[in-house]
Order: sequence, then C-alpha cells, then structure tokens
Amino acid sequence: MSSNSVKTTLKKEKIAIIGSGLIGRSWAMLFAGAGYNVVLYDIKDEQVTSALSDIKIQLEAVKKSGMLRGTLSVNEQFNLISGSNDLEKTITGAKHIQECVPENLDLKKSVFKNLDKYADESAVISSSTSCLAPSLFTEELPKREQCIVCHPVSMLQY
Repeated sequence: MSSNSVKTTLKKEKIAIIGSGLIGRSWAMLFAGAGYNVVLYDIKDEQVTSALSDIKIQLEAVKKSGMLRGTLSVNEQFNLISGSNDLEKTITGAKHIQECVPENLDLKKSVFKNLDKYADESAVISSSTSCLAPSLFTEELPKREQCIVCHPVSMLQY
C-alpha cells in the first residue's frame, strides 16, 4: 500500500518543534504531512522566517521527486506550519514537543527546564540528541518520565 493511498486527515493537536535548523525543519514537514498543526520555535524572528521559507522550497522539491508524504498538497502541508519566538505559547497545549537544538549540554539543560515548566502533563517531550545521554539533561526534571529521544538518521518518514 502506497503512503499516499490513505487520505491524510487533519488533526486538531498541536506539535511544537524547538529549533528551526535542518532537523527541526524535517520534523515540521513530517508532522505537517501527517496532518498536525505544527509550531516551529526559534529564538530570533529572522531564523523562523528563514526556516519557513526553506520549508516551502523543500516541500516543493519533495513533491517534484515524488516523495511527498500523505495526501495533503504542498500548500495544505505548508499552511499547517507556523512560526514563533515565544517558547511558552509554542509549548502550551502541545501533544508532542520535539527539541532540535545544538548538541550543547548546558543549552539542552536550559531548554529542557523550560520544556518541563510549560509542557502539559500528557505531552511527550522528545529530544533529537545524537550524542548526549538524555539522563544528563533530564535527571532533575519533574516530568522526566515524559521525556524520550527520537533522532532521525535519515529523511523522516511515517
């Protein structure tokens, strides 16, 4: 069965992506392709704006190569992705929070402290870490049991 043979349904849940680099952009496209509302966070407006412009280009390229996931069009998927530089608003109400910041332990500790502070009790808090043990940046968090690691080794797919 082709990945495009089952109609993609729009979901009401929000997905928060923390970090708008290559990994964050890929996660945003994956979740939008599955019909989720995605909020892409970064600390500077210009980083968010640049990421959204690049996502539009990447979605078009994926479509051209025949690899666009789901049944939503490029525009439908792109319209599910918004940007923010307000961390609390980005995280509040999110079903899944995907952290995609650089591999710096102090930075991850700081980010996860805030994710823990604003995340709902049922939210999955996920890291895209590739070389840091998650215990190093989650050990003191009250919501530690909600934390997982999901790192894409290749292009994200569902």
